[in-house]
Amino acid sequence: MKKILLVLFTLMLFSMTVVAVNAAENDDLTIQLKINSPVMLVNNEEKSIDENGTVPVIVNSRTLLPVRAVVEEIGGSVEWNSDTKTVALQSGDNNINLEIDSTTAYLNNEPYTLDTPSAIIGGRTMLPIRFIAESFGLEVSWSSEEQTVTIVKKSDIQTESMTSAEATTENTTAEEATTESGNNILVAYFSATNNTKGVAEKIAEVADADIYAITPAIPYTKVDLDYNTDCRANKEQNDDTARPEISGRVENMEDYDTVFIGYPIWWGQAPKIMYTFLESYDFNGKTVIPFCTSGSSPIGSSAENMHSLTTGANWLEGQRFSGGASVDEVSSWINSLGLK
Repeated sequence: MKKILLVLFTLMLFSMTVVAVNAAENDDLTIQLKINSPVMLVNNEEKSIDENGTVPVIVNSRTLLPVRAVVEEIGGSVEWNSDTKTVALQSGDNNINLEIDSTTAYLNNEPYTLDTPSAIIGGRTMLPIRFIAESFGLEVSWSSEEQTVTIVKKSDIQTESMTSAEATTENTTAEEATTESGNNILVAYFSATNNTKGVAEKIAEVADADIYAITPAIPYTKVDLDYNTDCRANKEQNDDTARPEISGRVENMEDYDTVFIGYPIWWGQAPKIMYTFLESYDFNGKTVIPFCTSGSSPIGSSAENMHSLTTGANWLEGQRFSGGASVDEVSSWINSLGLK
């Protein structure tokens, strides 16, 4: 009897070990989808995208696909509202809301402009995969030769990086901005719903910089950011003279030689509150480095249109990030700048 129990106990331990190993192996997830193919590879295992044989397609040079299969593979959820023709996607702490035929998507309530709107094709809701994947912190690559999209989830690595950034980087209030890092570098950012904030914190961590949140005197509400209406954000973006008031200021701006400025892209441009910020200080002799967050729109002319606001400043080329940009992406960009 004791021998039987010993064998059973050993088998149980072995089974637990196998489960643990499999769980560790599954932390990294690779999904491959091929244009016009109803089959996807999940860690090299073939699976049907859905029961209807739906296939990824290319519209306006952007890959659209039924994302339910991908989102559910990474542990997320997808909800479709046929009455409003809207899609709600959730993964971890991130939520995406899109409306069919609209080029505006909302990531954690912050609006982003898409190059290609979501659409209904063959009775299935088709969504732009790059915006969704990057918003959920996934790595996306495209092979034009093989017409294949590869999506990689590195949950443990990404979570560790984000936790480190949140744990070690503290926001400096407007009245307390000081050169604690000793590097004379400041990261100043505006973030309506914390997407740009996440990238700014990673930049501050990598560059060993101080950080300052550009806070509007009147906070932006969800209604203020509803781009499908005549909302506050739309009115400001269409008004060349708009300068939203900022609460507080950087009291020791003269101590900084290099200033990163970050913002979300609103209709292809920086929010007008960034104009308020730049016109509030003397940037003569300083190096200014812009960065932005967007669903798919590039940084474009958003930075160039602010150059005239900073007489005597040396502007470096900016960078666009997704809301879920990793520390490695940020570090690679900063290293390319050649800062001291």
